[in-house]
Formats: sequence, structure tokens, C-alpha cells
Amino acid sequence: MTPNITEDIEPLNDIYALTSILLENKEDSLEQLLKAACKIFNAELGIICLIKDGEYRVQGMYSELPYEIDFTSVKNIKDTFCYFAIESGSVLALPDIANSDYRDLACCAVLKVNSYLAIPIKLHNEDVGTINFSSREVRANGYSDKEVGLLNYINQWTSKHLDGNYYKETLKSKNAELEAKNETLSALMEENKQLMQILVHDLKSPLSNIKMLSYLFQDFARDKDSEELLTIFNKSLDFVFHLIEQMETLNNMENNSANNYLEDFDLDQFVDTNVKDFNSVAESKSIKLNYQFNGNNKVIRTDMNFLKRVLYNLISNALKFSQFNKQIFVTVDSKEEKFIISIKDEGPGIGKGELSQLFQKFVKLNNRPTNSESSSGLGLFIVKELLKKISGEITVDSTLGEGSTFRVVLPSQI
Repeated sequence: MTPNITEDIEPLNDIYALTSILLENKEDSLEQLLKAACKIFNAELGIICLIKDGEYRVQGMYSELPYEIDFTSVKNIKDTFCYFAIESGSVLALPDIANSDYRDLACCAVLKVNSYLAIPIKLHNEDVGTINFSSREVRANGYSDKEVGLLNYINQWTSKHLDGNYYKETLKSKNAELEAKNETLSALMEENKQLMQILVHDLKSPLSNIKMLSYLFQDFARDKDSEELLTIFNKSLDFVFHLIEQMETLNNMENNSANNYLEDFDLDQFVDTNVKDFNSVAESKSIKLNYQFNGNNKVIRTDMNFLKRVLYNLISNALKFSQFNKQIFVTVDSKEEKFIISIKDEGPGIGKGELSQLFQKFVKLNNRPTNSESSSGLGLFIVKELLKKISGEITVDSTLGEGSTFRVVLPSQI
């Protein structure tokens, strides 16, 4: 007898169609999968359902039944085949429902089917639903091992597919939640920035009046104690002004409102002037300020105000942390297309464990100013951030007990 080749090829085509759906894994894969599987299982109805909060929820369905099914008419989840499949934790095969222990379930009247095959779906390692196939025809020969094996394979793929969708939805929900929080946070940050700007600006005027009055009161000081109190008062006031200037600079940088204004100027003359501005402070501690320029090219193109703030913070730090009767050496070396500005002190030096923290915001190290000077913990952080804006870099070498050298490298032109 000649074999019927068509009968052999058709099941292979069905398996190929099913495999193609599994491999493509598209958004409508569940419905396509159920349709292809129904053909293989010779079923009229394929359902992927989940049980959540005691409710039966259809995730995917393919039906060739000539009637619609009202899933909501089954009020008790224990009246469904799905419930018992999950309870058993394995394949529930009912080739002839009318002659089974489940013939009196309420779902029988709703589905109007006579054969049923289901397997529990595992999501997040828990049984939460089933994938099932049913038909109005009784399966006289039951379900074969191959059909059960295929059902297991389809179940594994479906579980992974639903897991993927779950994580996508969860991620989407989390992203939406994060976006809402980010908007709130951005609004709060913007409000804080504006508040800081107003606070810094509004403090300047009354403090300037206080400072002017304090200098006027110096004329009325009649004894040494009064003069000393006014000196302490003015010193504290200078600290407040310095802190306000640092906060203003920081606020401008973080708001990106500190833009470069490039101009050409004589770097030798500029640094010399800035060093001399500290003469009175240095004399109060009997510190000798030394300045030297090495090289022929003296013209630099950069932001003068940014560089002034950089030099101010570095030189004032060197003075603050130096003992009385020491020296500070400020040197500028002109090399090819760059300048190297070095500020060397004879202070206590910085421990290796603290070097990595130097340029962080609000960091205060073990060393303390030697004459009760103020320190905001912002100076070196501001230096590094300002140098970024003018293509500069800063490094530091330090030895405990011998002092520190800060080196600023700047291009001659940005």
C-alpha cells in the first residue's frame, strides 16, 4: 500500500507553523500560538487565563465554537477546571468530561465542551493560571504522551512570554513613576536654586551696611579692648562675605549661568597683582609671599574673573593653613602653548588618605586654619569646577610636615 504523503506532511507543517510563532515572539503571539496549537490538539477552544484576586482573567483566547462564552457567569473560582489544574500542579487531562469527577462543575454548563486539557502556568515561580484546550468532541483515545509533551513545551514558552510582558509593564510603570518623581524633584531643585539666589543677593545689602558702620565705629574706639572687639567683629564679617561669595559662585556654576568671557591679558601682571592683594594678610602672620614668572610668552586668552577666583581660593588657602613666619611661593611657568601656575606653601601637608577628598564639596580635612581664619569647605571644589570651564586642570603634591604644592595647568588660548 502506498503511504499517504499528504497525511505525513500536514502535521509537520502544523508543528513548523507553531515553531515559527514561538521563535518570532511578537506582541500578538499568544493568539497566534493558541490558533496553531488548537489545530495540533484538534481543539475548538484555546485559552490562556490567569487567576488574580480570586478572579478568572483571560489573557489570550482562540475559539472556533459557534457560540460566545460568558466567563463572568462563573462566580466561584472553585467551579472552574482551571482551579483544579492549579491545585494538582500538573497536567489535567479530561478526554471525556461527562464521565469524570468534574462533570458537575458550573463551568461545564458555560463552556459546553466534552474534552479538556490544561497545564498550570507559572509566573514568578508561582502557579497563577493555565493554558488549556477543549472541544465539544470526546477524545475516545485520550491524550497522547506527545500531546502532553508539546503542551509542556508550549507552557514553558508562554510562561516566559507572560513574564517578559509583566516585567515590561512593571518597568513602564516604574519609569512613569520615576518621571513623575523627577519632575517633582526638578521643581523642588529649581525652587531651592531660586531661593539661594534671592538669599545670597538679599544678604549682601544689609551686610554691606553693617560693615560700613563697623569701620565708622572704629573712630570711636577709646581703648584696646574696644579695638580688639571691633577687629574680631570685622574678621567674622569678612568670613560671612567670603562665604556669600563662595555660595554665589557655586550657585552660578550649578545653574550653568557662569559663562566664559574670554579676553587676552598679561598673565604675569595679573598674577602679580593678585598676589600683592594678599600682602596685608600675609604680614599679619609674618608670612613672606614670593612671586616669580618664568618664560617669554605672557599673554593668555581666558576668563579673567574665573582665574581670579581660582587664584584667590588657592592663595588664601595657602595663607590660612600656614604657620606664622613661613613662606609661600607662587610661580608661573610659560611652556609651549600652556601656562603652569604653582602655589607652594610650607604648611602641615596633607595625608595621602585625604588627597582624594580635597576637591569635594563641603569637605573639611584634619588640618585647621592657624589663626582662626574661616573655611567654608567649598574653595577647592569651586577651583576645580571653574577650571573645567576654562579647559584647565589642577594637581597637588603634598608631604606631611613639609607642605603642599598646587599646580594649575592652563592653555594659553581656549
